[in-house]
Amino acid sequence: MKKHVDRLKVMFGASQMGTLAMSDKGQIFFEYTPEWLSTGFDLAPRSLAFNAVLQKAKDPLFDGLHGVFNDSLPDGWGLLLMDRELNHRLGWSRHHITPLDRLAYMGSRAMGALRYEPAFDNERIEDTVDLSSLASSVETVLSGSTENVFNQLRIQGGSPGGARPKVTVALSDTSPVCLSGFHHIPEGYQHWMVKFRSQEDPQDMGQTEKTYADMAHIAGLGMPPTALLPVKVGSTEEHYYAVRRFDRHGNERRHMVTMAGLYYADFRTPCLDYKDILGATSVLTKDARQVERAFRLMTFNVLTHNKDDHAKNFAFVYGPNGWELSPAYDLTFSQGMGGEHTTAIAGSGNPGRDKLMDIASAFRLEAGAKIIEEVRHAVSLWPTLARENGVSQLTLHTVQAELQSIDRRF
Repeated sequence: MKKHVDRLKVMFGASQMGTLAMSDKGQIFFEYTPEWLSTGFDLAPRSLAFNAVLQKAKDPLFDGLHGVFNDSLPDGWGLLLMDRELNHRLGWSRHHITPLDRLAYMGSRAMGALRYEPAFDNERIEDTVDLSSLASSVETVLSGSTENVFNQLRIQGGSPGGARPKVTVALSDTSPVCLSGFHHIPEGYQHWMVKFRSQEDPQDMGQTEKTYADMAHIAGLGMPPTALLPVKVGSTEEHYYAVRRFDRHGNERRHMVTMAGLYYADFRTPCLDYKDILGATSVLTKDARQVERAFRLMTFNVLTHNKDDHAKNFAFVYGPNGWELSPAYDLTFSQGMGGEHTTAIAGSGNPGRDKLMDIASAFRLEAGAKIIEEVRHAVSLWPTLARENGVSQLTLHTVQAELQSIDRRF
């Protein structure tokens, strides 16, 4: 049996930015390298001290792991694949796997820019990806009929967060060949994420999420490119939602941190308010336009009944211009927890216009009322866009009834 990991280098490109180590008592510590402190940037402002002090996590929430590094780990679907593989390969049960074991397993395959060395045994990664085979493998795993995981599915689908099955690949507008994305990708290719359906999802889940992305684009949320990919699964053809990754640009990797990682916020429970989201946006970006965009995202989530707006669904990306609010993601019709928004709006789980305007007033957003009307217009296009994307009549009318009910509060 392989020994558990007790020390890892945290890498950014070719540079070591720090070291993670586990003590004999199971406590995890992080220390920046002197070189990174003099030439690099703060990984997680106000969450991880940017100095030479040996530091533990501010909160034990992530099994003692620092929030920004916990963002490198998947949840839901990705953890399922990881746990099955580590049990199959090393005989480790889920409760025996440490956070450093998980980071070593991820190695260079994590979302964002961070890499972890030494990684677990390097495996051969195929250059090309067959989405049809991966989709069939997803169904096999979800059926629970096997404890083993098809190797390529485990590799391509083991890094993204979220409960729904998904894979990361590289796609091109000019070539039908789908690449793995874990090698140097050729010119013309970009990194994408493809979402499959869970067993509970309706047949038109991909079409619904694509329609939400289209509405979000019209609402001015700054969406990355999205698409519906036709994929043969057995004798039928499915249409899966795909979105270009904002943490990749060609072969460049971009650092990101979620609100869950910054605030040690448990994304499984309601624990934040949109005042926290806009406040963090203001502090990190120091840009009023970014704060307005966070307000626009909040308004969109409220008006479109996207109540699964938890702490991992908000992120910040570090780029050439410093910190920016990430493009919006995971936008779709959802009931949330107990029928209320997971992230509260000025203390309310089912707000009206007054609560949104309270937020606008708190952050001195003079364009608050105008933004609400612009988003309302985009959401009013749901029936037209849904038909264009092939959403079923049942889903179209079910969602439309709820959106109209919300709109009457505005």
